[in-house]
Amino acid sequence: MPTEERVLCFERKLLEELGVFQGLSLETDKYLPVVTSPAKILYLNRSAAELDKRYKQLIPYVLILCGDRILRYRRGKKGQETRLHGLFSIGIGGHISEEDNGLFSTGIGYHESMRRELIEEVDVDAEKDAVVAVINDDSTEVGYVHFGVVHIMYVADETIASGRSGIAEPEFIPITEAVKDLSAYESWSRFCLENLEMLLSKAAASGLTIPERVMG
Repeated sequence: MPTEERVLCFERKLLEELGVFQGLSLETDKYLPVVTSPAKILYLNRSAAELDKRYKQLIPYVLILCGDRILRYRRGKKGQETRLHGLFSIGIGGHISEEDNGLFSTGIGYHESMRRELIEEVDVDAEKDAVVAVINDDSTEVGYVHFGVVHIMYVADETIASGRSGIAEPEFIPITEAVKDLSAYESWSRFCLENLEMLLSKAAASGLTIPERVMG
């Protein structure tokens, strides 16, 4: 019998001590050092973590852009998170498993984990990225037990390949088209699309080169 995946979590009380927010927050420097501290993290069996509201699972959530187009896909029926099936998403990423233990000792380690998840989900030529926000959505069952870290990443071309069955119909579409019907998206993607200009501005301020036609 295969060993069950154990995923990175932190106690929800840490979030409560820092200040619970609903939706998207740009205060990454406030939350990330605490919830990724080696002294604060732990690993739980994924099946237990999905049901235990005392804990939050930490999820890298990467928005991939090429020029003025953004990668969008539909949550496939074979994806592990059945509560999201059929919804559009612009976030690529996944759980950080115990095999990555010790990643948070350096910033490089976190990015290695994020990029591993990225390659597992969609095969893209990843370039530099910027961490721009964190997400907390306690309004849904799935959101209550997860905590997202939003990255902005640019790629040189639109060559992509789906690496997992949970990623259906991946394609780059114009940002203007992506924001037309937000009700078709999972909540995390809605938060990002509603605040996309602000996220791109923060990415630019952090030193990430933003193509002119995106900001224009």
